[in-house]
This record gives sequence, C-alpha cells and structure tokens, in this order.
Amino acid sequence: MKIFKSETEKLLSIIYPERCIACGCYLSESNRSPDFLLAHYFCSSCALTVNWSEERSDCAIPLYYEGAIRDAMLRLKFKSDVSPVSFFAEALEREIRCRFYNVKFDTFTCVPSTKESVAERGYNQSQLIASKVRIDAECDWNLLKKDKATSVQHLLSATERKKNIESAYSLSSGRDVYGKKILLVDDILTTGSTCEACARALLLSGASDVYVACVAKRKWL
Repeated sequence: MKIFKSETEKLLSIIYPERCIACGCYLSESNRSPDFLLAHYFCSSCALTVNWSEERSDCAIPLYYEGAIRDAMLRLKFKSDVSPVSFFAEALEREIRCRFYNVKFDTFTCVPSTKESVAERGYNQSQLIASKVRIDAECDWNLLKKDKATSVQHLLSATERKKNIESAYSLSSGRDVYGKKILLVDDILTTGSTCEACARALLLSGASDVYVACVAKRKWL
C-alpha cells in the first residue's frame, strides 16, 4: 500500500481533489467527462466506455460490467479504493426508483460476505454501496449470513457456480421476514446464482417477495 505522496501528487490533490474512479487520474475542467451524470467521477476517456443498461428484466440493473465500470469495480473489490461507491449507489438508486417505483419495501439488505472475506478486504462492497442508497425501508445488512466459504465465482462455469453457491446462505438468527417484501442488493450479476441462493433462503424463511438490484451485469447475460 502506498503511503507517501510526492510533492507533485500533493499539489495535484489540492488543485484537483477528484480522481477518475476507473483509471485514477486527477480530474480537471479540461479532462473530466462532459456528461453531467459522469463528470464528478470519470475522465472523458473512461466515460466513453461507460454503458448504461437498456435491458428490462425482473432486476434493477443500471450498468453493464465492462470498460470503466469494470475497472472501477475492480478498484473497489481488490485495491481498497472506495471512491466508486458514491457513483454506484447513485446509479443504483435511480434504477431502483424507476424499476420498482410502486413497490413499498419492508426490509433493505445486501448479499453477505464471510467474516474472512470482510477481514481480508476490510469491508463488504455490496453493503458499502447499499448503505449509500436512500430507500424508505428498514435496513438490515446482517439479515442473511453466509454459512460456508465458496470458491471464487468468476473462475467457475455457470453450472459450477450454481452448485458452488447452493446452501451457502441462510437467515440470521433472530430475524423474522414472514410476509415481508425484501430488497436485496449485490454488486455484479453474472449468472444470478448468488442472488438466486439468497432469494431462496429468504423465501423459504417466509418472505412474501424478494426484489433484486445489482450495480452491473455482463452484457452477454
């Protein structure tokens, strides 16, 4: 982890306090994206690779997991860089309000991580994003628990992912979801196996409905 900054970096951080959440360059009036939705988060080059999802499904998913979005997500997940959180939360909140505009949620939660993963990374990225989304519902980030460590999902085939994640999640002790409408948030939708396993655990515990919202999805999904 880099601790010390050069004098040039210190000066740049004062003049241009914002950085591109995808490539990390300092943002100035000359190099930031002209798109008002992206201007505070992306440089003009990275913004060209930001693709908003135009697909409509049962899930609320605002973005495609490619280009600058993929780069920003990787910085969040593997480089301890939380700067993308605000953008992801804003995009997700708009999509949730649009996609589920007439739904009154009872509980707002996220896909859990194991204690080992949180200890290693320092946070659960899905919880970080969800905590910035303004939803009129009770927030319970520990509603679900992950009962077993699973293999890294992106290294597995669709069939292997589903088998890998089966029975990995359950309702936390002392929680009651009977008859409730649950909004479940995750970071990336790949095959849907993780969200499906979490939704199944909630429905088997008595939830009436489970709605899913993810920041991004692979375009081929």
